[in-house]
Amino acid sequence: MTVAPAMSAAPTLAVVGAGPIGRASAALVAAATRGPLDGRSASSASRVALWSPSGASTRDLQRTAEGVRLRATGALDTTVEIGLIGCATELAAFDVLLIAIPGNAYSAVLPSVVDALRPGQTVIVSGALSMAPVWLHEHAKARAVEVSVVSWGTSLCTARRVPEAVADVAVGSIRSRFEMATIPAAGGEAAHALCTRLFGDRFNRVDNLLATLLSNVNPVAHAAEVLPNLTRIECAEDWPLFQYLTPAAARIGEAIDAERIAIARAFGLEVRSVHEHTHLSYHVPMASYGDMAAAVHAKVGSPPGPKSFEHRYLVEDVPYGLVFFEALGELCGVPTRNISGAITLLSSACQRDFRSENRLLGSLRLADETPESLLRRCLG
Repeated sequence: MTVAPAMSAAPTLAVVGAGPIGRASAALVAAATRGPLDGRSASSASRVALWSPSGASTRDLQRTAEGVRLRATGALDTTVEIGLIGCATELAAFDVLLIAIPGNAYSAVLPSVVDALRPGQTVIVSGALSMAPVWLHEHAKARAVEVSVVSWGTSLCTARRVPEAVADVAVGSIRSRFEMATIPAAGGEAAHALCTRLFGDRFNRVDNLLATLLSNVNPVAHAAEVLPNLTRIECAEDWPLFQYLTPAAARIGEAIDAERIAIARAFGLEVRSVHEHTHLSYHVPMASYGDMAAAVHAKVGSPPGPKSFEHRYLVEDVPYGLVFFEALGELCGVPTRNISGAITLLSSACQRDFRSENRLLGSLRLADETPESLLRRCLG
């Protein structure tokens, strides 16, 4: 069954997650949709709203009559007013939901999202990890709620928090092209048109959602950044991320990336390399990954590296990224010596079992699949 999104004249958007990526995504859409609508004046707050599931991530935002004021700086320099969502049940009022939460928050937040869904909505998972779009679609369907779930291979932009006196979010870059897919796959054309309308012409539509899950290079890049810099993280040092992605560190990333690409090809899928992703995200020339990292640092500087083992580069990208890649490698018979080694070493360094922390994999019973059945499942 193809689900056509129930749409008002201008799609309304609820962003789930008020961290840097959620804030930046909301600000970009709100800035683009400001102004008259069908000859009438309409504020961005009536079209775009932000929900912090815990409530903690919106406490620092300035309140307005219609919601909150959000100031972005960097690649997106704007101040917008957006709505503020108080509880999950309010999500049903929006045409489109954008899930912008870390993978390690999936198990706490996604059940509330599913319970709030109504038929005809479109749910976008930004930088989707570990089959989260499939989980959402299947659990909504179990409630007899037909929705279209979109998987993005990465996030719309890079972003980070900065001191409140500077801005509410600093946008490092806005990505020019990345992959998207839809479940059920029959709704892909409509979903692509909707994403383009809301976020601009930056999406390469792919047929199978598994390709977008394997396109997420964050686990690759972040493993290369944290593995050689564990002592800096443990000592809470100030260290510039791209400057310390040295040639040796970058070679770790290239070795992990080669295994990710081999897994994709075993499923009959093509994905971009970490080099191509960096080129499209930061607009630097193609070269070795180490040289590209140095070029990014020279061009725009570096965000600060993690200062804690509780950083999302570890608690999100290892269990929900690398562990997922390892499971897919086992499923399709591709050796993952470097991926598995990174998981084991980072588990030892952080004194935790990252392989046991991905709750989605167990609930999705991935081990019972064959490559062919998993591809069919990702089509919905």
